[in-house]
Amino acid sequence: MTDSFLAALKSLWANKLRSFLTLLGMVIGIYAVVTLLSLARGVQGQVTTAVEGFGPTLIMIMPGEDTGEGVFNVGSAFAPSTLFVDDVRLLEDKADLVADGSIGYVSYTGGVLKKGDRKLSGFPFGGNPEVFPYLSLEKTSGREMTQADLDKVTRTIFITEKAAEKLEAKVGDEVTLGTTKLTVEGIFRVKEEAKLDPTSADSILIPATLAHELNKSEQVGQIMLKAVDIDSVAAAKEQITQILKDKHGVADFTVSLPSDLLEQFTEITDILTLMVVGIAAISLLVSGIGISNIMLVTVTERTREIGIRKAVGATHGAILLQFLIEAIVLTVIGAIIGIGLAAVTGFMVAKFSPLDPVLSAETILLAVGMAVLTGIIFGLFPAIRAARKNPVEALRFE
Repeated sequence: MTDSFLAALKSLWANKLRSFLTLLGMVIGIYAVVTLLSLARGVQGQVTTAVEGFGPTLIMIMPGEDTGEGVFNVGSAFAPSTLFVDDVRLLEDKADLVADGSIGYVSYTGGVLKKGDRKLSGFPFGGNPEVFPYLSLEKTSGREMTQADLDKVTRTIFITEKAAEKLEAKVGDEVTLGTTKLTVEGIFRVKEEAKLDPTSADSILIPATLAHELNKSEQVGQIMLKAVDIDSVAAAKEQITQILKDKHGVADFTVSLPSDLLEQFTEITDILTLMVVGIAAISLLVSGIGISNIMLVTVTERTREIGIRKAVGATHGAILLQFLIEAIVLTVIGAIIGIGLAAVTGFMVAKFSPLDPVLSAETILLAVGMAVLTGIIFGLFPAIRAARKNPVEALRFE
């Protein structure tokens, strides 16, 4: 076996350019599989961490009728919200399974934030003081929002460090959102678990009542709250659903738990993973055909060598194994190069983006397994053809 492996390497090295061009398809296919699976696993891990960070008692209410058990209807995001501040007040009054002081909500608004000649097209939204813990924001300077800001509809704004850096703003500076002048009262750092959210870095938060004034509507984009304890989560979800359904007349909203969202996200990533593997399989198929073609050429070129080996006692099995190992070595080398390139890509993505790809042992084994399987399938026919050559005719081959 060792001699066959060394002979395979020697043969491939003797035709370096041809070997490289042959394994290029394998490199690309394995690189695509490993890179995309690493990204999918990384994103899934980050989302899981972020969701679990909210705690097991979190309940979210979003506009639009759900499409399943706690599954948010994405299409409702492009329609007017079905939730209002009255719904928040109703839950505060009647939902006794909801923890006191835990109901936070946001009302989305629009506009470009400006300070002098500097502009920021971030994600402005209104909120109440209770929403801050759900946004994964941590104060670094200034103050936090208070109920007085909502009661007095103060012209105040709370921004992230990244937004402050882009605007070159600090606490006490005056900025403009659309045509409304506001004072920066607090600057916040985005916690690690929220960095995956592209909107979190440029978050711009104003008092909810000010957002309602600017929107000329008391619509609410999302409500977040917590059950009184972990044992009451299911009952609290049912109670919230019934209270809002009685008020609205229909269930034109979605009540979700973190586990519902996580399950939905996992299903999406699983589908994408299957698509990636399918696309990569096509690449490996093309690569395998190329390998089979090159191995057939190699068998023809080495016909006399095969005859000599058979003449000195080499068995059919030994010849077959020799060429089969060459095909497998070729594909495994391609897999190793592909995995190496994917690892470098993952490192660069982690360094320059909020994503954190995870190159797991399972992914590496899958890649190597696919390479070996490709080598066996597409190297078997040329190997059998080599093993069946008549030694006498092979020795006469020129």
